Amino acid sequence: MARGAVRNFETALGAIGVLALIITGILVTGWNPIPKVTDWWEKVASSAGQLSTPETAWTERVGGQPLSAVIAGDTVLVNMRGTVEARSLSAGTMLWQREADWAGVAGDGGAAVAIVGRRGAGLVALDPSSGAERWKDKDAVGAWTFRENVLTIACGGLTDCTLSARAPRDGAQSWKLTLPGIGRVLNGINSDLLGTDVRAEAYRDAIGAMPGAIPAMLGFPVEQKVKVVDTLRGKLLREEEPTNTSRVVVAGGRVLVSSAVPKDGHCRYSLEARDPGTGKTLWKKDGYDLRTASGAGCEQRRDPAGADTVLVATRGDNREVFLSPRDGREMWAGADGDEIVAADGQYGLVRTDGGKTLAVVGFDKGGRLWQQTIPDKADVALSRYAVLVRDSREGRLIAYSPSGGTKLLDAKTTADVIGVGEHGLMIGRGRTIGYLRYT
Repeated sequence: MARGAVRNFETALGAIGVLALIITGILVTGWNPIPKVTDWWEKVASSAGQLSTPETAWTERVGGQPLSAVIAGDTVLVNMRGTVEARSLSAGTMLWQREADWAGVAGDGGAAVAIVGRRGAGLVALDPSSGAERWKDKDAVGAWTFRENVLTIACGGLTDCTLSARAPRDGAQSWKLTLPGIGRVLNGINSDLLGTDVRAEAYRDAIGAMPGAIPAMLGFPVEQKVKVVDTLRGKLLREEEPTNTSRVVVAGGRVLVSSAVPKDGHCRYSLEARDPGTGKTLWKKDGYDLRTASGAGCEQRRDPAGADTVLVATRGDNREVFLSPRDGREMWAGADGDEIVAADGQYGLVRTDGGKTLAVVGFDKGGRLWQQTIPDKADVALSRYAVLVRDSREGRLIAYSPSGGTKLLDAKTTADVIGVGEHGLMIGRGRTIGYLRYT
């Protein structure tokens, strides 16, 4: 027994010695085996099977871990930390590559541009297919990208900054506005403004990278205040200051003040809409919870869920509803137990029957457009081109047309969705990406 214990102790000492030699070698030479091991594992995983069944139109490895991919005409722009790659949508071949501290896509379809920013060097707008420079703003420290405009922000001094609206295709400036006191806090791409928030954790990066329609008004957070900007005329309309129990956001051309006051162990809610020009109250409702408050003191910490033209709220009877920020009317009200999971300007996603049915609401018609049975644990998301349903337990991904519920895709895959296009999805696993066309 004693001899065996000594032998085991000697073996352990030998293993520790070998490990110490390996660590010393890494420290002296700077060699890092982890990326090579990761690359080896990704190659093994990739060779063991394709990204999906049915197969993707092509499969390629990119230079880093993709954060998102935006389809712009016949090009797909892949955003990674520190790099943007452009690839042919039809074949996946590399078209160009550019270093970037932050990047996004503005414009729509064939008129889209890649917005690439470098610290201290401003931004450039690049042609998606060729990488040629279309225009630049050498003073910009950040930008917000939309289908109709690019808003750039440049800060010459320590406090005041200039906000400019530019056409995505050629950079033509339509207006320019000084925002006092804004400083450099809103740098980078698409910094958070005070408006509604996309309520869909699944595929958040992929959906958020797609340029949307620019709201008529935006709320910029500046020194604990909200500066309301008219995006059509480039005018600073007013300034609002929230309190500990109120949240001020801008949506639907209105300044919305959501208040929550603690009483009898609960939060008492009220919602007020003000005219952005005069500050006059246009409508007010009590008992509607926008889920902006949390904690025993009803502290306001979050923006409301929804889109620029629709709010997600829970009313006093615990039923979830879609509210119009413009006039305060209920655009749709759920039954007891229905859960709203996502919304954009046209459609809303609602889980019913204990989460086993997905219903799509159309705001133009004000009613349920279609519904589909789904697994109760499935992730769901709403994008401009497709409603996504993913059953991770079965490794199954389904895409439906938002307007009519036509099944666009039914695939077996464990890959992530990194981009959503009009005719297919960009999916990825590790550094391997592929284009999965709708069937």
